Formats: sequence, structure tokens, C-alpha cells
Amino acid sequence: MHARLQKIVDAVEPARVRDAVRNVFEDLNRLLGYVEQLKAALDSPGGAAHAPLLLEALRAEALATSSSLDSECEAGRLPPELSEELERTGFAVRHELRAVFGRLLVGVETLEDAPEARARFSEARDLLRNCFQQSTVSLAQLLHPPFDGSNVFEDLRAKRDNSRRLYEDLDALLRSARNAERRSDRVSLTLFNARLEHFRCDSMRHLMQKDTETCLRFVEDFRALPAQGEPPRFFLHRFSCYLEILVKHVGMRSVLSKESHAIAA
Repeated sequence: MHARLQKIVDAVEPARVRDAVRNVFEDLNRLLGYVEQLKAALDSPGGAAHAPLLLEALRAEALATSSSLDSECEAGRLPPELSEELERTGFAVRHELRAVFGRLLVGVETLEDAPEARARFSEARDLLRNCFQQSTVSLAQLLHPPFDGSNVFEDLRAKRDNSRRLYEDLDALLRSARNAERRSDRVSLTLFNARLEHFRCDSMRHLMQKDTETCLRFVEDFRALPAQGEPPRFFLHRFSCYLEILVKHVGMRSVLSKESHAIAA
């Protein structure tokens, strides 16, 4: 267990609750250990062949952890807020397991396309890692609100930095689109085009895949406007509406939820 988490555990009273909290942190840390083994396997030549076995072991351990959390909550010996947090953790673990094994990895072992299989295993790894990390951070913040997960998980720091840049670029693009829609002159459209191209080449890669695909379609639609002879105002209005939703969704990311309003200010 990381020293920062151990310090939080040591401050929990009474001892019975402290032991319960320690067990949860240790279980989540063990699950993250399986995730790291999976990453190492996928990064090695031919390692994808070991991925199904590692994932099955991880699923068994995760189900055991979820069952243990349920039992701890049902025993009624924990403070209400802590019991609710552990209940949410158990639900989150089961939810991600269903997403991974009931949807993402269905039929993966029969795929003839090795890169596709590896991509699915990698996505499964990312989903589970995010679940276990965020569950750890949420529990730590319940016990010690100033806790910053990026001090324990280095990849959370990278996610936060990437999401912050994405949020800022989306907000700037939205303001540029609104300005171009309002003015509809050559200067504002040129500035919007430059902002859109910068976004496409840079922070757009930090979007979810479905949002990336949608943004690329908008880029194609904008480029086609001159050939179609259509005024840009209708396109800019549609794109602005979409960007408003996207900015809100990115701002709700767990790594940004506490700072998105400050960024936008």
C-alpha cells in the first residue's frame, strides 16, 4: 500500500473500522497489481496469449472483493457514509466486470485479427484500472478530503493534464464558433478554421473514440461548405450546440470534477 494511503488508514478510528478500510485498500491494490501484470503481458512480444488467463484471475479476485464489500456493508458495523462508499465501490467493480466480460471481450479469443484482439484487451485493462484507481481515490477522499490521487497514481496526473488541456481547447473552440456564427465575416471564419485545425491535430485525441469520430465528421462538413455553397451559420450553430455538451462532459471527468469551474472562470 502506498505510504499516503497508509497514513490515512492509520488515522481511522476505531480499530475495527480501521481494519475494514485497510482491507479495502489492500484489495484494490491487489487488483491493480493484476492490471499491471496484464499491461506487462500486452507490452511483451506474444504476451497477448496470456491475457485471457490473467483476466480470468483478475475477475475472480474482483468478484471476491465485491462480495467482501457487500458482506462488510450488510454487517452494519460501519459508519453510514463509509458503508455507502463501499457499497458504491462494490457496484462499480461489478459494473465494470460486466462491461468487460459481458460486452468488450465477448468472442475475443476467436478473433483472427491479432491487433484487434490486443486492442480489446488493452481497452479492458484501461477500464478496470480506471475503476480500481477511482475507487481508491474516492475512498481516500471520503476519509481525507484533501487527498490528491495524482500523488499516488502517476497516470492520473497525466490524465488530469490531458483533460485540462482538452477542456481549455474545447472551451476556446466553442467561443470561436459562437463568434464566427454571430459575425459570419471572413476574419472570424479564418480564426475559427485555425482553432478547429489546431484542435484536430492536438487535444482531440484525448476525447473518447465516439466523440473523436463525431468531431472528425464536423471537420469534414466544415471543409465541404465552400464546395456546397452553403452559408456557414447553420453549421456553426449545430457545432456550437454539440461543443456545449462536450465541454460539460469533459468537465465532469473524475480527474477534473473539482477544477473545471476554475478553469472556465
